[in-house]
Amino acid sequence: KTYNVKNVIDYWTLEKMSNAKPMLSPIGKLNKTTSNNKKSRLLTSLSDSDSINPDGESDNLLTVGKLFFKSSGKDHSCTASVIDTSDGNTGITAAHCLYFKGEYSVNVIFAPGYNNGNPSALGTIPVTGLSVSKSYIESWADDDYAAIKFDYPGKLQLQTGCFGWGLTPSSPVSIAIFGYPYNGDMNCIKDGNNCCVWRGYATLEYPFGTTENPEWHVSLRIGSGASGGPWVMKNNLPNYLGYLIGVTDFYLGEHNEYANPLNFTLIRILIDWPQN
Repeated sequence: KTYNVKNVIDYWTLEKMSNAKPMLSPIGKLNKTTSNNKKSRLLTSLSDSDSINPDGESDNLLTVGKLFFKSSGKDHSCTASVIDTSDGNTGITAAHCLYFKGEYSVNVIFAPGYNNGNPSALGTIPVTGLSVSKSYIESWADDDYAAIKFDYPGKLQLQTGCFGWGLTPSSPVSIAIFGYPYNGDMNCIKDGNNCCVWRGYATLEYPFGTTENPEWHVSLRIGSGASGGPWVMKNNLPNYLGYLIGVTDFYLGEHNEYANPLNFTLIRILIDWPQN
């Protein structure tokens, strides 16, 4: 899916960015009406009362940013990040931020290093291409991650840094999770205007039974607005950004968040942008 750059730039004002609502995270649940326990997803909102610990560590970096877009006629936001590619202008976010109920999001723009309610010195970067997998479109569950193509003169990743990918860690694995939450359990100011980080261990589990694919799991609620935020191993700021193992995907119960493990063959397909 491709978009006109000028339309995207003209659409987003600081006021619209400030008023954009967080894209609600899916709830993963067992679909008890089917014999094979396939998972279904329902969208729901969480009360702001779920927010705890308003003050804490926040590692702001340009590699992670806020993603703004229009979906179902409304302005929304998620989290996205820059990943290492040969073209230097590719990012990743959650597929449910870009494709919802049969329609692609429009007017998509990325604000790397967005903090205190304002873009960084890099400003806002139009997204000219979206790449969502057929598996997600058909299931609305599997492979909930998607690639975004930035319109940037040169290589954006040289300005922001980028997360590597392609490593499959053993479980448990020490990770950092970044995002722009409006609620949840992350120990930070949860107003959607600041990049939050959580550090701890993720484990590979089978929330839907061993007949389904495993999911990376952490025992906390990351929060609405953080969908698409990177789960990164070997992250040691400020010198080493590390490797992506997934993005914030869905939650089960009050304090359990999950990420689909990345299929690196699929990632290569998603980032195979048409050549100009």
